[in-house]
Amino acid sequence: MQTVTNRLLIAAMVAFAPQLAVSDSLVDIYESALENDPVLRAARASFNADREIKNIRRAALLPQLSASGEYRESETNENSRTTFNIEGQVLSSISEGTIDNNGTSYNVSLSQAIFDMPSWYRFQGGKALSKSARAQFAADQQSLIIRVSDAYFNVLRAFDNMQTRKAEERAIQRQLEQTRERFEVGLLPVTDVHEAQAVYDDAAVNSLEAKGTLNIAFEQLQVLTGQDHNVLAGLAEKFVATNPQPLSNNEWVDFAIGNNYQLKVAELGKDAAYNNAKAAAAARLPKVSGRASYFDSESDGIRFTSPFENQQDGNSFTVSVTMPIWLGGSLDAQRRQAKQQAIASDEGYIATKRNTVQAARSLHQLVLTNTARVKARAQSITSADSALQATQAGYEVGTRNIVDVLVAQRTLYQARRNFANARYDYILSMMRLKEVAGQLSPDDIYQLNASLDPQLVINKAADQ
Repeated sequence: MQTVTNRLLIAAMVAFAPQLAVSDSLVDIYESALENDPVLRAARASFNADREIKNIRRAALLPQLSASGEYRESETNENSRTTFNIEGQVLSSISEGTIDNNGTSYNVSLSQAIFDMPSWYRFQGGKALSKSARAQFAADQQSLIIRVSDAYFNVLRAFDNMQTRKAEERAIQRQLEQTRERFEVGLLPVTDVHEAQAVYDDAAVNSLEAKGTLNIAFEQLQVLTGQDHNVLAGLAEKFVATNPQPLSNNEWVDFAIGNNYQLKVAELGKDAAYNNAKAAAAARLPKVSGRASYFDSESDGIRFTSPFENQQDGNSFTVSVTMPIWLGGSLDAQRRQAKQQAIASDEGYIATKRNTVQAARSLHQLVLTNTARVKARAQSITSADSALQATQAGYEVGTRNIVDVLVAQRTLYQARRNFANARYDYILSMMRLKEVAGQLSPDDIYQLNASLDPQLVINKAADQ
């Protein structure tokens, strides 16, 4: 007896093991997207590139050390004539021979900017741009959390919608069969059959559309991770929608002004543009630089039949001052251009700040609305179910017709779809509120993952 029981347990474990092995949670999708999402990988590369702007612009203010070296070999064939004048001096002579020359030389120089205001302001702008790159990457990381959440819960939404569409189709089909049976025994007119048939056909089409929507939603997960996902964990029935904390709208606005990453990007971009404008305005100022160098060269060879050798070394120190006077008007044009770009960046920051405040207020209100909507939708299911039972009872005694029953059935299933949608709308609006407020982090993914039920399987291949 014990052996049979053990075999049954093993068989049950084998039957359920594949299903559990391939089931993916929200955390699984998120961690896979962290490694495989091309949008985030591109954002990471852009961050690594843009954070070097500070180092590149700082280089103009730091010492510049360079070295050069040369080795040369040359051979020259010479054929010359010397001429004598009338006083008996040598006017011409002929000399023929080969000149071999070998030599080495090297030079080391060190230069340093002493006074260069444009480079200083460009360096300050570069620091702002590097900080902006970090803020942008943080915003991109939050965007991944939103995209993963959207994709995951859109699958759950599509699955719930498909389930209710299928259940609605089956209920209407049973009602159609009963209507046909009553028509065949003469209890109902043929118009009732036609009406039930029309409603059933519409329900069948809706079921087909819901199945297609589910497949598309699963494909969106593949876009994020590059992998196939066929089974997900569903949202637990015990999930409760609660109001955001703190409850005050103004506190969320303050969070957004102080922490929103896109607002930080706009602010740092404004600072960079301001420093670039100051650099352009300082372009007419004199630039002072110092340069120290050391050189050494050696050469030896044979000139005709006489050997020779030459050696030189030395050092120098130079302080130079340069100041542009007229460059075809380009300096003035660049100054005006940089000033207008700074104005545009400042106005862009103001617009971003206003949009951030508005988004925080509207999303906060949306979360409050969705919280109440979840509770109302749950109650509407109870009301719709009670109304359906009353309508069916009236149909049985002849006080209600088939159209009333079909409408009541569709109302019940619509209420169930509305409840499911309200829960997912609440979750996503809460995530977006935290994103705008700069409060969204991977911890929100892990906390939300705890609200999933691994036993509630969302299967791509489901056809129920």
